[in-house]
Amino acid sequence: MDILDLYSGIGGFTLGLEKTGHFKTKMFCEIEDHCVKVLNKNFPNVPVFNDIKKLNVGAGEFDVFTGGFPCQDISIAGKNAGINGEKSGLWKEYKRLIKQGKPKYAIIENVSALLSRGLEIILQDLAEIGYDAAWTLYDTKYFGKPQRRRRVYIVAVRDGIPSDSDLFETGLRDLGESGKKLDAFNKGFRWDFKKGKGDEHTFTFITRQRSNEFKETGLSGTLAKRDYKSYTDLVIQSNTIRRVTPQERMNLQGFPTNWLDGCELSNKEKFTCNGMSIPVVKYIGELLIKFDIFVNKPLGADFFADGKYRYYDGLGGSYFLHKKEKIKSVFSNNWLYNLKDYFQLTNKEK
Repeated sequence: MDILDLYSGIGGFTLGLEKTGHFKTKMFCEIEDHCVKVLNKNFPNVPVFNDIKKLNVGAGEFDVFTGGFPCQDISIAGKNAGINGEKSGLWKEYKRLIKQGKPKYAIIENVSALLSRGLEIILQDLAEIGYDAAWTLYDTKYFGKPQRRRRVYIVAVRDGIPSDSDLFETGLRDLGESGKKLDAFNKGFRWDFKKGKGDEHTFTFITRQRSNEFKETGLSGTLAKRDYKSYTDLVIQSNTIRRVTPQERMNLQGFPTNWLDGCELSNKEKFTCNGMSIPVVKYIGELLIKFDIFVNKPLGADFFADGKYRYYDGLGGSYFLHKKEKIKSVFSNNWLYNLKDYFQLTNKEK
């Protein structure tokens, strides 16, 4: 699916979605010069438009829009002007482009404070231009990166969300077993200096609290642009206390360590390069592909695998349709079930 990546930053949305193998960015829109340098270095063949207010797109030109519009007026640490503030008010440009471009899907990201400072307005705006939407809250620490980063993600759907679908698979989170696993997972981050628990060879994050004191923890605080002048974390490693480096900040987001290399950025500019967590975006991309397969399934299809909708043949195998002709699969069902793009569509016995 072709992507228009808005408020692109250093390309986190694109990197995460392209890692699924199902998305390809055709255009960026980013106004900050140092971020444009990073985009040009890592995506040399993708054009960058610099002013979202002047951007116009054709209907159906892109399949997916992505963007984390500015959070400064929404964030608890920000200006508190809300979604109609000078910066965060750029949401209206996103809405305008969705209405104009009519993408199949639009993915929207912002800080957790959006839940009480604009989420309802966004959902109303999307409904106004004919889009259904589902939303959720994800924390980076549950996606393989030791950073506390809670973000709201909204997926807007042009053609509607069926009542029997679960785009974000929230049903899986309601299982009692999930709570036990999360509790055990969270305990794994804790470090008790008095009792000497934990692996002494790993990083220990010392995180600034609201009282301006520091607390030992196994997690990085939420990375922010202001960290250059007012850092959140100190790190203890090999008996040395220091700040988190720009390269480590890239790793905490899921970017390659060399993502900023060769871009000739100042240290301050490197610290402002925060944004999407790549593993989270990749996961959302995988969910979106599953949803797309589900909503476009032909009548009677039992499962999807190897790029095709498939039907059980009642003899332990399966077939697919080609120009309305049944073509028996040369692959066993068990082999198909193990493919990366396998997705079950019915409750029939495998």
